[in-house]
Amino acid sequence: MAKKVFILFLLLVILCITGCSRQKEEKVEITFIHGWGSTEADHVAMRKIYEDFEKEHPEIKLNMISMPSATDVVSKVGDLLTVGEIPDIIFTAGDGRESIYEFMVEKGYALDLMPVINSDPILQESVSPSALNYWVTEENQLFTVSDVLMLSGGYWYNKELFREAGIEKPSLVREEWLRDCEKIYEYSIKNERDFLPLILDSNHVVYLTDAILTDEIPEMLENRENKEINLYSIGFRRTLSHLERLAQSSDVVNSFNYRDTLASFNAKETAMYVNGVWASSMIDEGLEVGYMPFPTEDGKGVASISSGVGYILGDTGEEEQIRASIEFLKYMLSEQVAGRILKETGQIPSNPKVEITEEVAGMRLYQAVQSVQSTEKIIEVPANIWGTTKKDLYGDILVLYLDQKLTWSQLHSGMID
Repeated sequence: MAKKVFILFLLLVILCITGCSRQKEEKVEITFIHGWGSTEADHVAMRKIYEDFEKEHPEIKLNMISMPSATDVVSKVGDLLTVGEIPDIIFTAGDGRESIYEFMVEKGYALDLMPVINSDPILQESVSPSALNYWVTEENQLFTVSDVLMLSGGYWYNKELFREAGIEKPSLVREEWLRDCEKIYEYSIKNERDFLPLILDSNHVVYLTDAILTDEIPEMLENRENKEINLYSIGFRRTLSHLERLAQSSDVVNSFNYRDTLASFNAKETAMYVNGVWASSMIDEGLEVGYMPFPTEDGKGVASISSGVGYILGDTGEEEQIRASIEFLKYMLSEQVAGRILKETGQIPSNPKVEITEEVAGMRLYQAVQSVQSTEKIIEVPANIWGTTKKDLYGDILVLYLDQKLTWSQLHSGMID
């Protein structure tokens, strides 16, 4: 009897081991490349959200390749595509439109998401209208969708420094705003205070250029793709003159990124910091700050609400991997995860069902969102209007010109080449 019991127990153990082994073998593995690989708080939070996908889908193994930035993602994916390797999922955070995005679409490497969205009512409700309005092709195909919106086209300002310089609040009228910048600069020099209105790096310059061009060349808002600036137009020359005037009271640098300008703002070395509302969580909690849209000639302001290049799913031909990748996309666009993205990273989720409240977002971020959403004139972010490559090129060249390292003819030559 004891022998029979032992044999039965042994069989159960073998069956359990075999079943567990089979379950492991049946686990679908997908490769995911993203740019949330640094030690910053929002990067850590996003990686945790990604990792938690496996808790809801234990049948899927998510092999993450975490790069330090979106630029690194584009470079890494480009290398893989060169040797014929197609990742299952890529997140570019707005970069790579003219490189990996267009290449994957052209070669048939990117999965068309429209059939997936149309067949799933819950997913339909989770996709931002901004993504559909901008990224759906003439053939009614959709090859990318993001889990966040880019609310930008404005700047953070230090209320304490503004008051110290005798300015209660930044003006939305461009001429008055330029005078505010000059007033801050003159106050700082006169009182031996070590702060400037803002730093003009390539990123700041491009955002300011777009905001001013919106007034000077209104047709820039139409037919958004593949824009070219008429460098000899009155509108561009007037835009350039505004930037030249601003450069007289600001620090022009060609070696800063957003982290450098953020550090200067947090150290009270600048009164303004050009970035989207998502920068709220990166700004020192001890600073008294507000958010303003960019000024316009009529004083109504201009801001951006856009959906950039986001998740691209590889059309690998492997059905199980594709289904698993779609499950991951559904997870990231879900209302539950969208709420986590807002609360844990300070980004604005693209899911239209998620309400941005003061209780969830906090007073600082909530007011910034309200400031952008209440702006009458809304444009796309520079990467959507110019494309990433051209945006970066324009920014670098304009900074060199404003720093008097390029002549007008060299500026013109660099921007049309």
